[in-house]
Amino acid sequence: MRAKVLSPFLLFILHVFVFSQTALGEGVRLQADGPELVLSLDNGRILRGDTLVGIRFVLTGPDGAIQVRIDGVEEDKAATGGPLLLYSLSVHSPEGEEKGSFCSSDPQGRRVGFAMPDGSGGFSFTCTSGAEGKCVRMGYRPWDTREGLPLKELHRACVHMLRADYGGDDRPTTRNGTSVDIFDRFGIQRSEKADGMEFEAAWGPNGALCVAHPRIAQNVTLGDIAARYPRLTDQLGPRNCSLEMMGAEPQALLFNHSYP
Repeated sequence: MRAKVLSPFLLFILHVFVFSQTALGEGVRLQADGPELVLSLDNGRILRGDTLVGIRFVLTGPDGAIQVRIDGVEEDKAATGGPLLLYSLSVHSPEGEEKGSFCSSDPQGRRVGFAMPDGSGGFSFTCTSGAEGKCVRMGYRPWDTREGLPLKELHRACVHMLRADYGGDDRPTTRNGTSVDIFDRFGIQRSEKADGMEFEAAWGPNGALCVAHPRIAQNVTLGDIAARYPRLTDQLGPRNCSLEMMGAEPQALLFNHSYP
């Protein structure tokens, strides 16, 4: 699958906002049922879907807490793995003044996102314009359990791949608007390699397993990668990293092509 990659700085910001209960009041609880938001009221009523439009709650990120309001709900029927409910959020001041959209525009021009459940009813919120959101839409849903598919590991590998985070240590080296062809060994995504693209890397949950060529040579070279990540020293360059070689490596979950 070809995807557009956002600025690595924006990607970092978009995926770290975590739900805080403080804005809803005692006896009212907002939880995640999978990626869907569900509001339980103190009178026993349950609100979900369009009935959530207009509610406000707090998300906590690296710069502190922000108040957000749900302005719209839509179904993403194009997401791999089944429909996905998407939420439009606007940011508001404590006095109620609207400050703008919470999400940046994704490749389809939408400013939407969804809940990332933590397994206990809590959630973080990610936008479809960020790496985590893109990977979920590709079918790598870390909260799902499907026999034979390591979806949590696939999601982590996908995020590292989209960000060109070769060492898996949150040091992205991609560039806004860069096209990549993404595919995996399980057939969730299949290669749609464009003319001129070459094999770039094989990926696992902790980053790249080998790198044939860096995606953006101006941002990082093979020499830089070798210096930063000694484990990759002997796995760099097309002689040491090819799709044929890595196809037999069970730890390689995802692969990608890009323009050299």
